[in-house]
Amino acid sequence: MIVDFKFKNIIIGFIFTFLLSFCSPKGEVENHSIILKKIYKILYFLHPSPIKINNDFSKKVYKKYFENLDFQKRFFLKKDLEYISYYREKIDDYWINGDPIFFNITINLFYKRIKEVENFCFKILKKPFDFNKKEIFVPGEYKYFYPKNKEEWIEEWRKYLKYLTLMEIVTSINTKKNFFKNYKKNIWKNLFINKEKKSRKKVEEDLREYFRKLKMKKKIDWFSMYVNTIISHYDPHTIYFSTKEKENFDLNISGKTEGIGAELTDYKGYATVVKLIVGGPAWKSKKIDIGDKIIRVAKNPNSESQNIIGMLLENSVRLIRGKKGSKVKLTIQKKNGYIEEVIIIRDIIEKEEIFAKSFILLDNNNKNKYGLIHLPEFYFNPENKNGRNAAQDMKNIIQKLKKEKIKGLLIDIRNNGGGSLETVVKISGFFLGKVPIVQVKLSSGKKKIIKNKEDNILWKGPLVILVNELSASASEILAACIEDYKRGIIVGSDQTYGKGTVQTFYPLNSFLFSNNELGTLKFTMNKFYRVNGSSTQLKGVNSDIVIPNNNVPFSIKKMEKDKPNSMIWDRIDSIPYKPWKGKVDLEKIKLKSLNRLKKHQDINTIYKTIQLFEKKFIKKRNFSLNWKDFYYDNLKIKKRNENFKKLKDYLNIYGLKAYPPSYKIISKYKLKKKEWKNNLLKDFQIAECVNILRDFNEN
Repeated sequence: MIVDFKFKNIIIGFIFTFLLSFCSPKGEVENHSIILKKIYKILYFLHPSPIKINNDFSKKVYKKYFENLDFQKRFFLKKDLEYISYYREKIDDYWINGDPIFFNITINLFYKRIKEVENFCFKILKKPFDFNKKEIFVPGEYKYFYPKNKEEWIEEWRKYLKYLTLMEIVTSINTKKNFFKNYKKNIWKNLFINKEKKSRKKVEEDLREYFRKLKMKKKIDWFSMYVNTIISHYDPHTIYFSTKEKENFDLNISGKTEGIGAELTDYKGYATVVKLIVGGPAWKSKKIDIGDKIIRVAKNPNSESQNIIGMLLENSVRLIRGKKGSKVKLTIQKKNGYIEEVIIIRDIIEKEEIFAKSFILLDNNNKNKYGLIHLPEFYFNPENKNGRNAAQDMKNIIQKLKKEKIKGLLIDIRNNGGGSLETVVKISGFFLGKVPIVQVKLSSGKKKIIKNKEDNILWKGPLVILVNELSASASEILAACIEDYKRGIIVGSDQTYGKGTVQTFYPLNSFLFSNNELGTLKFTMNKFYRVNGSSTQLKGVNSDIVIPNNNVPFSIKKMEKDKPNSMIWDRIDSIPYKPWKGKVDLEKIKLKSLNRLKKHQDINTIYKTIQLFEKKFIKKRNFSLNWKDFYYDNLKIKKRNENFKKLKDYLNIYGLKAYPPSYKIISKYKLKKKEWKNNLLKDFQIAECVNILRDFNEN
């Protein structure tokens, strides 16, 4: 993700006039109307790839909306869709005019159906299931039609609940090593059928939780989904955030929050502590333990406590959070049932896992040191320019590594989804100096060249950038400029993610004389291009040296080119730029690495086999609800998964034989030090990157 906050408050003059025409809104419908109108106007005038808003658009939104709202076709009936189909070609008009009527009609009907389903589901679960009966359950996503009538509706839910019960039984049986031996002795009923009642009870408990959380969701949550269904047709990265969604986004991208330092989960309606951040206020207090339940919260010791039992977890967390130095009063139910009040002083809690980390890789002959920087995100604090950011942390790390007299630097940006445009430009400048880093094509069609402002080059030595399929946006800007200037070598997957667009945030209550929480629109405003004129959109950045690895599951390997409504690839004119005047012949170093790879062609063969194997993992389109058929189908899937895991493990074992780590790892991180060290020593991509850094020095 690339976000440019410099455009945050830019808006065209006539939009300003349009927005001032609104008076302060009152009520939910008025808010929804303003949100729809404002988003339409912003995208109409500012999106770089406008689309036609007509009946065809309306039909697409209509189809996608019901896929999002009722993907499994479990709540609506055929007659519901026949009634609502009246609006199929009217959504475009409703959006332009800010009319939320379609949303209100569908969501009210949805709430009604939820209540009906809840009532008959628990009646179904009162009776035992017959697992000897031969019948089939088809997941909703593979059905073409909604249930014709109430009888068919109930029957579909009965099969679904029976399927869930079977899953519970099989999960418990899988722990029995001698199941088949027992089956041959004809005592399978003790292991399978007799578990029906207990498993059905567990499904009932889970279902109660499901409906509780479903009913707790407010209209604004569903409205966010409705709005995002509409605007997703522009591109995958234009998104509407409600106020609380924007708060969570800012917390994630800044890597810190102000609170008590406890991770909570919703367990049957209770905000339950599952983790304490070492060094955080809750941990320091020694009054809160894992497993404790928070049942009441007072924003400060003098305010009235609010009961949070049954409240949506995200709303409970919002009450507990607060400014550093402020106090919060919590009523805690301990694991033994004892209830006590605890007052905690809030503090800043940092998410260490997203911050840059460095390691020194020391040759086994203790001769050369190489620096490794792992950068999970191009993090920054959108609300505080002086807050912690990736550029400043990287600068500090590189300066420390230089004092260690490292001979080369490896930057690992695998799985790094991006961050701030300004941040990546600064980081790129650490290696290139005061040069153009990236081009941006504005919505007006004009081109803007973004240069690094600082002339001082922080690191002039050997440089390797390690990427994979999930290195996106800002990561691609860094990799692209290093590659174009021939400043270093890009290693990793065949190509990076392929997101070449820039987003900006626009608060929807801007220019309105209102304190109403209308949320924020993150919309695509520009596309960025390499200095050579090529877009990274869809095509990403190709690695100089391709080393396959299987750390990214196939299920999340989908890249920008696989997403619906992605913007097209294009190019603009190149700008004058001079390649890095280094003393090293990069082509010669690449050739050495490629020659090493040729000796181990089996790595590529195994990787391609894994990819083919993954593609053949076709999701089952139906399930037998007969106990024996169900169990044997499950056994086949289990066996297939075990074989697949062996193949993936073999790739890593073979890779380590081909590229054994010939270095020691020196780290000052005490937390998770062993885990990090073990992972690094099993990573043959990093091992080859160190070989490449050695080649720099031997060239």
